[in-house]
Amino acid sequence: MASMAESASNVLQRASEALGADDPEQALAGVLATLAELGVTAASAADPERDAWLEVEHGEHKVVLVADGEPGEPVRAVARNLLRSALLRLCEHDELKRVRERMQMLSSASFEGLFVHVDGVVIDSNQRLSEISGFDQRELLGAETIKRCVVPEDLPEVFRRIENRYEGAYVVTGLTRDGRKFPVELQSKQGRLGEKPVRVVAVRDVSERERTLALLHESERRLRELARKAFDLTFLGRDGVILDVEGRVQELLGAARDELIGRSILEFIAPSSLALSKEVITKQRIGAYEIVVLGAGGELIPMAVVVVDSTFEGEPVRVAGMRDLRPAQRVEAERRELEQQVVRSQRLESLGVLAGGIAHDFNNLLVGVLGNAELLLHRLTDPFDRESAESIRTAGERAADLIKLMLAYAGQRDVVKREPVDLAALLRELHQLLAATLSKKARVLLSVSPSSVVLGDRAMLTQVLMNLLTNASDALEDSVGTIEVRTELVTEPDARWDAALGATVRPGSWLLLEIIDSGAGMDEATQSRVFEPFFSTKERGHGLGLAACLGIVSAHGGAIRVESAPDQGSRFSVLLPAGQGDDATSLTRERSQRASASKVLVVDDEAVVRTQVRRSLELRGYVVEEASSGESALNNFARSDADVILLDMTMHDLDGTEVARRIRATGSRVPIVLASGHLKTVVEQELERDVVQGFLRKPFRIVDLVDAIERALVR
Repeated sequence: MASMAESASNVLQRASEALGADDPEQALAGVLATLAELGVTAASAADPERDAWLEVEHGEHKVVLVADGEPGEPVRAVARNLLRSALLRLCEHDELKRVRERMQMLSSASFEGLFVHVDGVVIDSNQRLSEISGFDQRELLGAETIKRCVVPEDLPEVFRRIENRYEGAYVVTGLTRDGRKFPVELQSKQGRLGEKPVRVVAVRDVSERERTLALLHESERRLRELARKAFDLTFLGRDGVILDVEGRVQELLGAARDELIGRSILEFIAPSSLALSKEVITKQRIGAYEIVVLGAGGELIPMAVVVVDSTFEGEPVRVAGMRDLRPAQRVEAERRELEQQVVRSQRLESLGVLAGGIAHDFNNLLVGVLGNAELLLHRLTDPFDRESAESIRTAGERAADLIKLMLAYAGQRDVVKREPVDLAALLRELHQLLAATLSKKARVLLSVSPSSVVLGDRAMLTQVLMNLLTNASDALEDSVGTIEVRTELVTEPDARWDAALGATVRPGSWLLLEIIDSGAGMDEATQSRVFEPFFSTKERGHGLGLAACLGIVSAHGGAIRVESAPDQGSRFSVLLPAGQGDDATSLTRERSQRASASKVLVVDDEAVVRTQVRRSLELRGYVVEEASSGESALNNFARSDADVILLDMTMHDLDGTEVARRIRATGSRVPIVLASGHLKTVVEQELERDVVQGFLRKPFRIVDLVDAIERALVR
């Protein structure tokens, strides 16, 4: 018995030693093999009817033992303990295996590299870190890992954070095995491995993120640069709070840039635009709109605003670009004013063409009326008949004067006599002559330059001065007021003359005439029409006075403009080319002593004109031949010996200038006098020198006709 008990004890001792095997499965197998020596074996599926001697279960594992004979209760107790220990180790091994599998799966599937270190000594890493760095996992272990994987210039910062137990993210420049540099983000966190404190670090390659950020910053820079160039002010804000501002800040808002940051942009919006601005901010609207900004000193500045979404230092913001609209509004106002000037000029030009056409045809009729009236006066002896003829002539002359005004407005009154005219002396003379005509309540102030000489027609310039002074007097109505007359020499007229009527004004030698009254003034609508013919604000005016002034000034190569406002008086300004008094050319002509022996060829397509001229000249001893067209004039001239030709300017086949040129082409030097109701100064410029020897404006009196012919004969 003693030997059997001793033998069982030895077997159990060896079973206990088998339990110490490293592999839990081998330990369980060793325990079962040792117990088999005592006749205790694991139950087999082929022997299900045998009774179980011992059953031990733990977790997912279970062992059933059967016995041959009866090993005894002590053996059962020891076997139960041994099997429990073996199954416990097996369950722990299975759990550890599952944990390791999960950890391996997580480590392999991670998008970030992971390593664990103790004071800079790496004790573990995952596969992703090897993929990022190019180092094998075994090469990543040890104290040199961080030094090999980070550029030298970033190492002091990395070890400083390790020493300070820093937790959080930061970016350094990493190194791969082949020496390539790349931006890497390190996310460090404190952990424990059992009882041992460790640092767990996540490693992420942020090359793409840094590239995206660089592109974003470049985009921000370009946007801000574009905004600086395209806008006067550029605001960066969030929820209406100014984060940054650039542009003409001090000039427009009267504050420095630093004074604006952190303040609400609504502080600088005018009350009229507050509702719209609040809606744009609260509803996060983008797009373009117009507002009014409170500028320096409280000035209201109209602004065009463009709002877009953007980023600032990586954070979403709203960018508002503002453009000062005042320059654009000034340009637009100038454009509208220019358009109005063009429309007004076109209207005046159309009216001038109409007036010139009517005057031309009417002049031909007046030549017959006045000429025949004078012929009747030479023949009639009865007082009643002579009075009637005189009335006809007087009415015709008044009609002729009216036609002259129409032609002056149309710019078709030529300045035949160009002689030095001293406007200062003329003004003083008119001041005395008009003393009885101007308002008794008007105080006339003369402030004239000593050198106020222009080259032109004295009579026509007198008409301009009289019209302007009379209008100034009428503007005072029955009130006490002043009429100031000024003259001065100018060489560079200011920009206001760009809008003047008449000739184009350029730098040069000009005489400025200004007539200023303190009368009722005019509104813009009246000013825009004041130079139109037949437009008048007077009850008894015919509206040709200022229209004629414009035409006469234009014919002299000058310009005229008006400035006025209701209840603030008016200023009429006239620019005329300045002349020199000592450059006068005498226009006195020697009278012909052989008039009665001269032959005159009269060329005109109007029969009534030819008849009247022929009869008038024949009464004074001239021999007259007639031609009804330009072609007939050329044919007649070829076979006649005319001493002078009176040539109509406008005919249905050839105009007078063409006929004159053809006559000169034959080599003839016969004097030619051009006659028309609307001669232009430009005619003189178009004709070569000495092509014609005189001009006669229709309608004309017989004395004017004879004077023009005699002047031509003595040239």
